[in-house]
Amino acid sequence: MELFSRLENAAHKVSRVYAQAETSAVAGLAGSGGVRRRAAVGSVSELVQQMPDDAVNQLLWQAGQLRRAADAVIAIAAAETKGRSETAASALAGVARSDVEQLACVGAMIEESERVIDACGVVEAEALDIVIDVPWWHSISLAVIDGGLSPASAAAMRENLGEPGGVVTTQRLAQAAEELTEQLVTAAPDAVAEASRQKRAALEGATELVSSE
Repeated sequence: MELFSRLENAAHKVSRVYAQAETSAVAGLAGSGGVRRRAAVGSVSELVQQMPDDAVNQLLWQAGQLRRAADAVIAIAAAETKGRSETAASALAGVARSDVEQLACVGAMIEESERVIDACGVVEAEALDIVIDVPWWHSISLAVIDGGLSPASAAAMRENLGEPGGVVTTQRLAQAAEELTEQLVTAAPDAVAEASRQKRAALEGATELVSSE
């Protein structure tokens, strides 16, 4: 329920910022021309234009948090929908088919991470001598749930970090993923992709950075 609580909280904060700005805008209409301009307050663009810089920045930040939370929920639902039927999740969510495929992959990652968390909880509670296999991308899933990464950024990170092979072990990938999720809080997908490519190149001991193409 943590993710749903974050979604609800983000929606509440966006609404509150908007309400505060609307109250301020209405108060400023008391002077000359107030009656004529009163109807324009209902326009979001008109209202945002009247906000001071800090209010616009706060609105943008909170809206970004809301979007990341909503995308995480869509990712989980898309993964479940894909597994149940051929229903067009892209139409239901209002996003491109390619984006749904990406979101569904991230949703599957989150689902696996949740199973790992549950299994670890049972092992700890029962004091069992069992080693739980934790996927190397576990920290990426947690970052999506916590709001540090958008699903798009999470997909870019996993794709560009690649898979274990050669000198790049699962342990090294897990450490790299954890470092990147801490460094790239709320970063855009293209920035995450580039940083992940560079990290993969460093893990492989490459002398040149991986091409951004």
